[in-house]
Amino acid sequence: MADTYFSLADALDSSYKPDSVEIDSCMCCCEMVKISDQDSECGLHSGIDLEVSEQPQNLRNVVNLVIALHRMKKTQKVQSTEFTDDELCNIFLENLVEEYVTPTVHERTHQAADHYNYIGPVQKCYICDEFQKSLVLSKSITTELQAITLQGNNLSRRVELELSTYKASAPRERGQPIALGVGGNLYLSCTSTSGKPVLGLEMVNKEDLNNISGDMKRFLFFKTVSGQTLTSFESAKFEGHYISTSYTNRQRVDMCLTQDAPNRLTSFKMTVL
Repeated sequence: MADTYFSLADALDSSYKPDSVEIDSCMCCCEMVKISDQDSECGLHSGIDLEVSEQPQNLRNVVNLVIALHRMKKTQKVQSTEFTDDELCNIFLENLVEEYVTPTVHERTHQAADHYNYIGPVQKCYICDEFQKSLVLSKSITTELQAITLQGNNLSRRVELELSTYKASAPRERGQPIALGVGGNLYLSCTSTSGKPVLGLEMVNKEDLNNISGDMKRFLFFKTVSGQTLTSFESAKFEGHYISTSYTNRQRVDMCLTQDAPNRLTSFKMTVL
């Protein structure tokens, strides 16, 4: 096979502008590189040899190598004609390897603990579900609320709720944080029993509810108004669980997993006193 010659200038990008360094005959091998079927060597400098193998090489690789040698001539002070392997590796890394900086975006993996401060005022009201059942204290279990249909004089059994308003330490998209009292120091709370959130009543000093965080969030609910008449109450500690009543009369008021639970009522009508 006949020997093949190519001009190094043909391998350079049209946009490439070489450094202002004269290329002498020994550095560019008389401005030509000869490639043959057999391995050949080209003496670039005393002590440095460039070996062209039979493996097909990209012309850009050859150009990059020659450019790197030009930069070495400009920036390196040769103290001898021999380089150690580490020195030669460092020279090529400094003159040939391009560095890319990739920005890294750090996202918050957790949120700071929520704090809720009491801002008042206390609003008194009655509430009933969509079937007009009112909330009353159970006669047998004073720590349980039941939803019962009341008429006439029995309306006096309704629980008068006290809504205390709070402000969250960080803005929230869901409803207004509130605490629900039923008189004295008795407040509604959402706790977990056997891994299931349940609604109950607990005795707590009002002063202890001025600032709420951590486990005390069991006394907080997010009040959300839909339309102009219906209100729902979502647990602050167990988000996605709502205060709800059964379709059946005289059943316990409890929590359900979602506002759209098919067998529970989670929307209430409020009568402000």
